[in-house]
Amino acid sequence: MSKPLPITSVSAREVFDSRGVSTIEVEVVAGDGFGRSAAPFGAPGSRGEFEASAYGSLGVAAAVTVVHDEIEPGLLGLDASDLTGCDALLRELDGTASFDRIGGNTSSAVSTAIALAAADALRAPLYAVVAESSDSPVTLPVPLGNIIGGGAHAMGPTPDMQEHLVIPVNATSVREAVALNIRVHNETGRLLAARDARFTGGSDDERAWAADLDDIQALEVIQEAVANIGADGGAKFRMGLDMAADRMWNATTGRYVYQRAGLDLTPAEQLDFVESLVHRFDLGYVEDAFESTDYESFAELRRRVGDGCLVCGDDLLATSVERTANGVRTGSVNAMIIKVNQVGTVTGARETNKFARAHGIATAISHRSGETADAGIAHMGAAWGCSLIKAGVTGGERLAKLNELIRIEDAGDGAVGLAPLPAPLASGTEERTRP
Repeated sequence: MSKPLPITSVSAREVFDSRGVSTIEVEVVAGDGFGRSAAPFGAPGSRGEFEASAYGSLGVAAAVTVVHDEIEPGLLGLDASDLTGCDALLRELDGTASFDRIGGNTSSAVSTAIALAAADALRAPLYAVVAESSDSPVTLPVPLGNIIGGGAHAMGPTPDMQEHLVIPVNATSVREAVALNIRVHNETGRLLAARDARFTGGSDDERAWAADLDDIQALEVIQEAVANIGADGGAKFRMGLDMAADRMWNATTGRYVYQRAGLDLTPAEQLDFVESLVHRFDLGYVEDAFESTDYESFAELRRRVGDGCLVCGDDLLATSVERTANGVRTGSVNAMIIKVNQVGTVTGARETNKFARAHGIATAISHRSGETADAGIAHMGAAWGCSLIKAGVTGGERLAKLNELIRIEDAGDGAVGLAPLPAPLASGTEERTRP
């Protein structure tokens, strides 16, 4: 057993994320190790109803004060390698069920910084410190590529849905998968410029293209880009969507309103529409197709599309064991998003991920629209057996995560390889050759 790593310092400051929005950065010293983490932040229009509040009743400046006045005194002397104990102390200090007082951003930044300090002191990779156990296998999640953006992440005349995605399904390494997503992104930009002389290369919060298209046009352009890349080398892709349907849902009228497309759909019509897109574009992944209390529509979509598509919950499940259990009971999803600051701690996210995988749900570790240079989710995805990672395609704050996966891959002993594709994505594709 390794010697304890007593926490000797916890400090915080206010910094800025990729959108120039204030966020909290935390530094922890434990033993002779140091960890630093700055919290990402979902766009105001894209944060889910059921996730932990970013800063509870506090703003960022007040959260910094809470770290100094409350969190540091509580954590001093605790063993940083005991992540479960440290995270339990954070929950105790907050005193609410979902970090309503100090906020999920505050707690998750502290939790991640503790894990990083422990890894530094142990001279171990972060994935080894956050793993479920010392013999947990390390596999590398396949990158989802956000190619064309819209919804709450983009300005101007853009698609109603939030993300139009690709998944490289026959890549044999992380580096190849990242490179393929970049090629699709670049080819899509070329096609958009050829299509519209007014297209100036604008992008959304996650560095996806922001273009004057509706959702079907966006899928058609990406479909062409994927075909062009596939024709040059045999790369295979599946397309996907993050619909972020909460942002289109009008609770007063009980209908989904697509401002750009001019659609006003009942839940039954929304179900028919989504099903038609899955079949028309052979979509392999559809996230948040319905508002975040409608487990039944998610379940019906799963029944209709069968085993050929991942029906994924983000806002629906909010990295919560309780909400994920509802999804299991109702058969609503076969995939879900994992975000540490939705639940507030590293071990809280790990617990949800473990529960989901034990019940046959594929998991995707995910960034936020307002990001920092932290690369911790790359290690968490590798340690926790996540099938996918949502980390964008380009942009320094996005590539920080993807490049970290490449480093983990390069440092591997041969046992490290891409995670197995979930069956709905693997269907009909060639077997990948492990590196």
